[in-house]
Amino acid sequence: MMGGAVAIAKLLPVNLGEFKQELMKEYNLVNQMIFKVGVTEQKVSVFEDKVIIIAKHKRIPVLEIIDEADRNFSEVIDRLLIKRYKEVLAKNIARRFGIGVKLVLKDYDPRKEVSGTLIILDKNLNERGW
Repeated sequence: MMGGAVAIAKLLPVNLGEFKQELMKEYNLVNQMIFKVGVTEQKVSVFEDKVIIIAKHKRIPVLEIIDEADRNFSEVIDRLLIKRYKEVLAKNIARRFGIGVKLVLKDYDPRKEVSGTLIILDKNLNERGW
């Protein structure tokens, strides 16, 4: 049991910059898993127990086609995909960093291909000495 704790401790970021880099990797990984495409740009800001991620995404081609045919239906599909994305991201953050997630809010503008994600953690990251 002790060996597992040491292995996890070695995976945790040592500073805020490293945490942001690792979080961007996790965010992109979940994006690839759910949407089958990665993000093209990301910016991460951290404020105490809040993380804000602004990302540029390419629209999934099939959703562009659906959107042209029926915008309401594509919005429903977008909401379902985003809901699943938030669930997986929260679970992965907790598993990867050992930090609980209280809430994930996400919105995506398909016309601008930009998303905004707010993650509220159960711990203030400043308390880690970062």
